Amino acid sequence: MNTETLEHELDALLGESIDSVLARQAGALEQLLGGVGRPFALFGAGNLGRKVQALMKGQGLIPVAFIDNNPALWGTSIDGIEVLSPQQLAARHDGELPGIITTIWYGEASDSMAQRLEPLRRLGFNDIALFGHLAWRFPQGFLPHYCLDLPEKVLADANGVRQAFRLLADEESRRLFVAHVRWRLFLDYDVLPAASPRQIYFDRHFTTFREDEVLYDLGAFDGDTAQGYLDSGRSYREVHCFEPVADNFSRLRARLAELRRSGLNAHRLALGGVAGEVLIEADHGPSSRVGHGEQSVPMTTLDDFAAAHAPASFIKIDIEGLEPQCLAGGRRLISERHPVIAVSVYHEQDHLWRILLQLHSYYDGYRFSLCPHVSDGWDLVLYAVPTDRVPPHFSDEQ
Repeated sequence: MNTETLEHELDALLGESIDSVLARQAGALEQLLGGVGRPFALFGAGNLGRKVQALMKGQGLIPVAFIDNNPALWGTSIDGIEVLSPQQLAARHDGELPGIITTIWYGEASDSMAQRLEPLRRLGFNDIALFGHLAWRFPQGFLPHYCLDLPEKVLADANGVRQAFRLLADEESRRLFVAHVRWRLFLDYDVLPAASPRQIYFDRHFTTFREDEVLYDLGAFDGDTAQGYLDSGRSYREVHCFEPVADNFSRLRARLAELRRSGLNAHRLALGGVAGEVLIEADHGPSSRVGHGEQSVPMTTLDDFAAAHAPASFIKIDIEGLEPQCLAGGRRLISERHPVIAVSVYHEQDHLWRILLQLHSYYDGYRFSLCPHVSDGWDLVLYAVPTDRVPPHFSDEQ
């Protein structure tokens, strides 16, 4: 599929009438379940399932059961609702089986949505809606949820979507971009490609190596990204790891100490659009968000940090939705020094195109590409690479 064909496909997606999109938002759940008022079960008794159950209870919608593939949960209950295996639920209904609303959608999954649903269909569960369809029907309380939001917002931002598409440098990235736009409009998981085998952030496919690299690792968690950088075989002059959550920071500092290598630095700092103090969640592990929670930590900007330390030549950013503000705080560094940037674009629906346009406005010499590193849209990374760091195998298609 060439670029012209992809552009026609994108135009067709964005050319759908708003009335059609609004009808799909409002009616998909009922259509797939065979009626919102009919008996239903929630597939997935984890964090998302519990959140869904609590919010649906407020709407007067009570599931007949949870089902889950984890045997350790069978026979337990959540708010008085029993957790069963899918086979147990099917055996309890001799006649018409209840509908299913899936509440399994998380970044650790290695299987696809279709693979998750196929065993349910083999048991005879034919009326299956996704969490996204539920969220479209009852957006208050559910949305935004990472890159999931109302399709109508995609149409409202159609010009920005088209502009970002045209800035992508290779057909693989353009195909992925169009697939993600389609997913945002239709929740069609089948169009999303499998996770790439390439290493996240630092694979030599995306950018050349540099002997005196200065890496800023934003959202360093427990040091796993820094470890990945070293495992990639890349050299460095300095590595600066930023992690604001206290427990994560302790593990980060311990891991860097165990490596016994010079030039590795840990900072308990948040990076944002302004300097000051900011709240951070303390109990969400790698998904702790800045701007919410009970821990108060110092926040600085990329520009201020680079003015006091070695400026970054490579910036990795995965900070749970604060990416645009962080980049705004590094506008001078980016526009003047053009570091390689590998940034997560899956935390909000419009980050897919808005972050690309933001970086292009700071420096128009970047080569942009996309790569999925987990299934179902998670860990989608945008790579912004200046011309002198583009690997020779790229031909810069236009």
